[in-house]
Amino acid sequence: MKRIIGKFLIVFSIVCAAATVLWFGLGLADIPENLSEDNRTMLFAMSLFAVILLALECAMFLYGQYLRRHSPANRAKQIKTRRNIRLLPLIAYLGCSIAITIFVFLPKKGFLEIKTLGFVICQPSVLAQLIFGGLMGIKLGGGLMTHVIIIAFNLLYYLVLFYPVYRIATMDRTVEVIRYRLMKTLLVIFLCVHILMGFVTAMLVRA
Repeated sequence: MKRIIGKFLIVFSIVCAAATVLWFGLGLADIPENLSEDNRTMLFAMSLFAVILLALECAMFLYGQYLRRHSPANRAKQIKTRRNIRLLPLIAYLGCSIAITIFVFLPKKGFLEIKTLGFVICQPSVLAQLIFGGLMGIKLGGGLMTHVIIIAFNLLYYLVLFYPVYRIATMDRTVEVIRYRLMKTLLVIFLCVHILMGFVTAMLVRA
């Protein structure tokens, strides 16, 4: 089953990467030759967003490769290691993801007035707007369904962002050597994407 999921993730990541390159190419074709200040800002933001998507697709490809090459011989050792589930890291992992999601949607008073904090925690909302509105053409208004989508997207975003940290904290590094290296790689990719999204957020605020 894991091999099938791995192959699907590999194919899906390649298709998404091709779609990202096509979207970026079409976007470049629509930009006029004489660039104004707004056009330069749009081009830079579009380039950053393309890099973010390609980084996420690269992470998906790497995880698919790991699942496809998952060795059955090591599976028994890993299952035996996972039996001793650490409750505290799991609570911290889920609690932090839920707490940040709730904090983002609190009334915009107090801490949320600090712009720097907004650039650190509001990336999922911006990413959702760019994906649904920019790529899929789905306009997110102010209705209940929009709020549900944004909240779910925020929660999923932080669950994915903190997952490598959770796995690194709970795994046996002497047994799960390959998974440990994969989680470190994914963590670096996710942090880079998070920082780039902060730059995109800052640019959108300034625009």
